[in-house]
Amino acid sequence: MGKKGGKAFLKSARAARAEVDDSEEARQAVPEAAALTAAAGSPQPQPAFSAKAAAFLKDGAAADDASSNDDEEPGAETRGKMLQRHKREQKALKDQMKRLGKEGKDEGAKLEAEMEARHAAELASLAGDREKTVAEAVAVADSLYSVHLGDEEQGEQQHKKASKGQRRREQRQREEQEREARIQAELAELGDTDRVIEQRELKAILRPLGLVIREIPPDGHCLYRSLEDQLQQLPAEVAPPPTAEGEQDADELNFLLLRQKVAEHMRQHAEEFKPFVLPEDLASGGGDDLFEAYCTELETTAAWGGQVELQALAQVLKSHIAVYTVGMPVQDLGEEYKESGRTLRLCYLRHAYGLGEHYESVVPGVADDEEQTDEDDAAANDEE
Repeated sequence: MGKKGGKAFLKSARAARAEVDDSEEARQAVPEAAALTAAAGSPQPQPAFSAKAAAFLKDGAAADDASSNDDEEPGAETRGKMLQRHKREQKALKDQMKRLGKEGKDEGAKLEAEMEARHAAELASLAGDREKTVAEAVAVADSLYSVHLGDEEQGEQQHKKASKGQRRREQRQREEQEREARIQAELAELGDTDRVIEQRELKAILRPLGLVIREIPPDGHCLYRSLEDQLQQLPAEVAPPPTAEGEQDADELNFLLLRQKVAEHMRQHAEEFKPFVLPEDLASGGGDDLFEAYCTELETTAAWGGQVELQALAQVLKSHIAVYTVGMPVQDLGEEYKESGRTLRLCYLRHAYGLGEHYESVVPGVADDEEQTDEDDAAANDEE
């Protein structure tokens, strides 16, 4: 569009706006935006669009959607797809503003404000639908649980001889199921938290390597439990870590025994580990009592393990340990043991739980198809 065409467009837009503002039609120029605002429960009314602006945006969005979403079913738009459409509409408006030149700056700003208002209303409406979905899911879970309780009462007469221990186990199982349902509902309400984003990015790192995350309980022993799991996953053709005479076989090493071995190894190599454990003024000499207290805590409590313990574990198990972390290269410890074939794989998460850092085991596997599709959609949104 040349400068003359741009001037004509602006003149027409201003005239149309003046006429529409004086009539009832101006208040109904965008009933769709008003409906979206009402659905989202917003107390503030959305600004009315000018007839020319509404026509421009409608035509631009329709043309853009026709090129990429011909097969999309009505009402199936997800938040990611909606954000992509918003970006396309914004780009189309900016291109049009460039064609109009400086004289179209004011008119373009009005069109841009109207578009932002419509986008906000659409996102608010979608958020309202999402809350409704979560509430419905919780209601269904409650209903199923009520039915289960009813069936249990009928079955009580048939299982009078059931042991108290069995009843306690069933009760614990029910409580765990209820807890898991509440967690899933809360996560659905929160949306993409730091934890979800970090897990998604970590899975994207592991997937090309044919690896998946095996969850480990966040009980303070996660580092040692992860390595216990890795030792159990060693292929049959790989020799287990050597053990001293009279000690447990490597495949019998549990997380508590691993703690004991690490503490003893650090005591035997105190000068190597003191600089990483003690304050700087004590690391070069003294501080024996503090170092012993550190080793005792490591050995007898659920104290969280980190880099120092990982280095000691690589030496104790004579194994290569690979740690995967989002935003960092793979951390390799005990590289001198790579040739043994004993590579123990862990992943380190900064936002896994309320307390922050957490280790989990990494094993060969393929991501669930539905989970992978969700991750691919999220990655596409980030690239946009």
